Amino acid sequence: MGKNTTEEKIKKIAKDVTDAATPIIKEVKEVAQPYIEKAQPYIEDIKSKADPVAQDVLSKAQPVYEDIKAKAEPVYEDIKHKAEPVLNIVKEKTAPATEAAGKAAKDVRENISKQAARYKCKEEVYIQYNQHEVRTTDIIDRAKSDYVSKGNKITDIKEIQVYVKPTDNAVYYVVNHSQTGKIEF
Repeated sequence: MGKNTTEEKIKKIAKDVTDAATPIIKEVKEVAQPYIEKAQPYIEDIKSKADPVAQDVLSKAQPVYEDIKAKAEPVYEDIKHKAEPVLNIVKEKTAPATEAAGKAAKDVRENISKQAARYKCKEEVYIQYNQHEVRTTDIIDRAKSDYVSKGNKITDIKEIQVYVKPTDNAVYYVVNHSQTGKIEF
């Protein structure tokens, strides 16, 4: 992985947000402090009145919770025990499919790699005649250069056909089905 993983980017954003928010939070605390101090006695009063009620509810709820938990545990274990054979069958039946899918994916990857290699291979075609040897790509480049040297733009070439005529020691070309030219070997 690179230097800037998503997690690192998130941490940086969080730090930037924290850095930006810190002065605002400090200012809000300072402004709110007198109101918090005024509210403190009321909060303490409510807390003192709510604590006994909360303790009462908790003490009454705890036995109900324990009872439900005790009754649910055997049901949970029974379901788990009954589901286990089904889960094993599912695992058993899906294992060949999972294996086949993995093999198919591997075959597809290998086939794609082979196809890509076929398209990526370096190709060169040479024409040899008498004492001459010329690469076809060089012939096309020379034909394009000749076309441009006659005052045309390279970007005007949409199509080019090249005809090699060794008996004339020449190459004839046609650009965009209209303009023709000739170059020597």
